[in-house]
Amino acid sequence: MRGCYLPIFILLVGCGSERQAVPSNNAGLHDEPLSVQALSQIAPELTAPPSDFQMPDFAPRYPGSVLVSVNIADAGTTRNHEVRLTTTDDAEAIMAFYRERFATGGMRKTSDFLSGGSGMMSATGKGRKASVAIARERDHQAIILTYSGE
Repeated sequence: MRGCYLPIFILLVGCGSERQAVPSNNAGLHDEPLSVQALSQIAPELTAPPSDFQMPDFAPRYPGSVLVSVNIADAGTTRNHEVRLTTTDDAEAIMAFYRERFATGGMRKTSDFLSGGSGMMSATGKGRKASVAIARERDHQAIILTYSGE
């Protein structure tokens, strides 16, 4: 009797054995390909710095760094600056430099985080605001320094 069940079981298992895609995380199946945007469509364009661009003493250019771009935007009566720099120095040295410069500029730290070769710090005071973000990119550190007030 058991011998009769085995061929029936094999037939049932073989029925509908076409491979079907299983959606993960309750995501639906998509027949059309996803569109991929070029980086230039996602990231804002970098603006070359003007030849006469100067940074304030409370948020100066990191010594020996390469000036990559400068973006300046007015928000009401406040002028905001975003400066992108690169250097081969480590994140700890960069953070120590900006801690000292922010403090010398009369600003108080509002955040300070450093971990795994990247970090972020911000400070405010005397009508000024500044922040620095550091991230490892291949063979160098990328520094994004933002500030307002002068």
